[in-house]
Amino acid sequence: MFKFIYFLFIFIVCSFNYVKAQKLNSTEEQIFRSEAVKFIQAFYAELPTVLPKLNDSIPKPDENDEGKAIIKKVTNKDIFIDKYFPNHDIYVHNDLSPDDEAKRTDKRVMTIEEYLPELKRIYDNKKEKLLITLKSANGKEVRYNGQAQEAYYFVKVEVERKLKGAYLGLQYTENTKQLDIYVRTLDKPDTKLLKFDIIGIDFKSRQIKEPSAMTMEEATAQGLKFFDEEEFEKAYKYLNFHSKNKKFTKNANASWAMAYMNFWGRGTQKNDTEMVKWLDASSDKDNLYALYFLGENYFFGEYGVEENEKKGLKYIRRAAKKGLAEAQYSLGEKYEKGQGGLKPDKKDAKYWYEKAAKQGHAKAKAGLKTLNASGKK
Repeated sequence: MFKFIYFLFIFIVCSFNYVKAQKLNSTEEQIFRSEAVKFIQAFYAELPTVLPKLNDSIPKPDENDEGKAIIKKVTNKDIFIDKYFPNHDIYVHNDLSPDDEAKRTDKRVMTIEEYLPELKRIYDNKKEKLLITLKSANGKEVRYNGQAQEAYYFVKVEVERKLKGAYLGLQYTENTKQLDIYVRTLDKPDTKLLKFDIIGIDFKSRQIKEPSAMTMEEATAQGLKFFDEEEFEKAYKYLNFHSKNKKFTKNANASWAMAYMNFWGRGTQKNDTEMVKWLDASSDKDNLYALYFLGENYFFGEYGVEENEKKGLKYIRRAAKKGLAEAQYSLGEKYEKGQGGLKPDKKDAKYWYEKAAKQGHAKAKAGLKTLNASGKK
């Protein structure tokens, strides 16, 4: 019973934030808009330099699921996406065609994973080098999502940019599509207005069709937009329509949204079996929230899975490595107490507490303080 209550408590604390938002004052809102614009400026400044070497790989120090040091090869594309789109499966409206609308043979909506290679394929050719220019970026209304897995503020940045080059090596164009890019910052006292990522690019529709009239990508993008706006019934309707499609299960954010709604009974009936199924799918694509919650689930043996501390620890470690503060704290605590087959190790505990503490994690700060105090004795 204790394990059940502990896991449920962790899930509730991390998945929902019923506490009223710390309201940003006018100065903080202005700072957020300004910093979000700088973030978008940095994105467009780096984009043309990374495109020519998108698939080049470089060695990077890492560690395996057992915590042993290894050298891992990563591509420039992965590094770039991790920097600006940490959860990877962000949908982008196809803005690459020089025409007003994407051609019928083109995808109208695609993930950022698909978008970058497509941008390179369409514009990066020997005939004329692609030039990407950001003409203007203006931050608009700041909004708050208090019921997300990690509560956050977000702002819409209206962007005017130019793609100048030879479309498919044939048609010279100056593509000047205007975009809306949504930038968020986490609602944590120590990280607010410091840590940014992009959660959406220009998925807007003049008329929202029924999911049956949309492609899987379009319906999924629309469903995720409803999910971010906390309109769960609509989100479930659009996401569930194509949920049996194998391609759908490969989208980490869509699978995470399905797990979240099935666990809480938001937009659908509460269903733990479905929750675990979608956590599995999302964790397979390295969604950090799915990795952490599935790890805790296996560690304590709840919600229809058998207890397997070693397996749970692997998931938690992967989430910690990807930067989730709650997972970093959890891993540090397990090192400190020698749980899950780990030997008590204050050095490793301190390492993970420090990572979580840098993100404002209160319990990690307290754990770090205790470790430092014990080291002085």
